[in-house]
Amino acid sequence: MLVPSNTQRAFLESSTEAYYQSLRGSPAVEYLVKRGLNGDSARRFRLGYVENPVPGHEYLQGRLVIPYLTRAGVVSMKFRDLTGTSHMKYLYAKGDSTNRIFNPEAFFDPRPYICICEGEMDAITATQAGLPAVAIPGVARWDSYLVRCFDGYDAVYVLADNDDAGQGEEFAETLCREIPNARQVMMPEGHDVNSFYCEAGGPALYERLGISE
Repeated sequence: MLVPSNTQRAFLESSTEAYYQSLRGSPAVEYLVKRGLNGDSARRFRLGYVENPVPGHEYLQGRLVIPYLTRAGVVSMKFRDLTGTSHMKYLYAKGDSTNRIFNPEAFFDPRPYICICEGEMDAITATQAGLPAVAIPGVARWDSYLVRCFDGYDAVYVLADNDDAGQGEEFAETLCREIPNARQVMMPEGHDVNSFYCEAGGPALYERLGISE
């Protein structure tokens, strides 16, 4: 369901707040620090940790929580494994199969360009660097109707991962075929947006895009 019911919205809001309050001192903080993400980003995106699962989330124990925030409230949640032992790095809550854009707040930025990343952590990283950035978590979560969200931009930068077996390039090529004014920006070999930012810093990311801060 694209728009959660009032009951679902209330559940998402209360769960997000509970998990956000559990973030401090949790293993998720160490993970975020290693990814170069600061406290401001954690607060801005209301990142959390499943320490005490709410009913129905027991199978998500110990995961990082990435809520999908909109100006109307939380519409979805995603959960990342922190142990490296799960065969499913990311999970959505059961029953949530809607394809959504992460960080739609970026659409309210007045600049004539926007960035699309292939994952929430990369979008958070690009936002921390000062870029207006959203995320589409993989080609499988892209729908052609989302093209209309990118109307009117002078440039749409698709930041492609370059640390995989070609999925990042496939992701960028798919979006560039469908979105007018889209430009593929490959990260250096062996990097995604986050690792490149951690190694080279924000100015290098801007330089990669060919724009000034």
